[in-house]
Amino acid sequence: MKKIFTLLLSSLFSLSLLAFDGTKLSITANNKNNMDLKVEVDGRRFMMNDNTVVLSNLAEGYHSVKIFREKRSNGWFNIQRQEVIYSSSMYMKRGFHTEIKVNKNGKVSIEETRMRGRDDDYWYDDYSFDVMNNREFSQLKESLSREWFEKNRVISAKVVMDKNRFTSQQVKELLQLFSFENYKLELAKHAYRNTVDKRNYFIVNDVFNFSNSRTELARFIRDFR
Repeated sequence: MKKIFTLLLSSLFSLSLLAFDGTKLSITANNKNNMDLKVEVDGRRFMMNDNTVVLSNLAEGYHSVKIFREKRSNGWFNIQRQEVIYSSSMYMKRGFHTEIKVNKNGKVSIEETRMRGRDDDYWYDDYSFDVMNNREFSQLKESLSREWFEKNRVISAKVVMDKNRFTSQQVKELLQLFSFENYKLELAKHAYRNTVDKRNYFIVNDVFNFSNSRTELARFIRDFR
């Protein structure tokens, strides 16, 4: 009996460790404006119950997350179409809960917390952030692309980077608009402060043609305060 009790206790202890060893993703919406939202994670559609979708024990790594808003035309045929208000490849880190919130205007914010013990017991990290949505980001890229001189494009990009927050993937896409390696490195350093998922910043290295640029960026990040 004692042996069975010990085995059971050991199993319960192992399960308690697993409770915060996985990942958790939740998506919530402020439905004051009666938005009809659809959620897609890794190609699978999920229904929002009480304006919330919760996915536990996702594998650590990248996951595709899309949020759609149903829009109806006011014409004779009342045609429905879907507007993508958020789309990103998110890195879900083991032991973390990522919460995506959609406000009444469709603006997306992301809050990340470190899980401890049970799923409802968190240690809060010091960052909560609003990220540029897909429509705004597409407009930004289009606007920067219209800049004839690359130096002017750098100046414009810095102004926007100072006033907005970006994901690492968005920074990477912005840097791909530039040809000169020194401008890419300059902007990669400039954008780092306002990047919301700094642990994913290694993907920015893909835009560099030379290893010394990657080394210089790594040194900058290591010394960043």
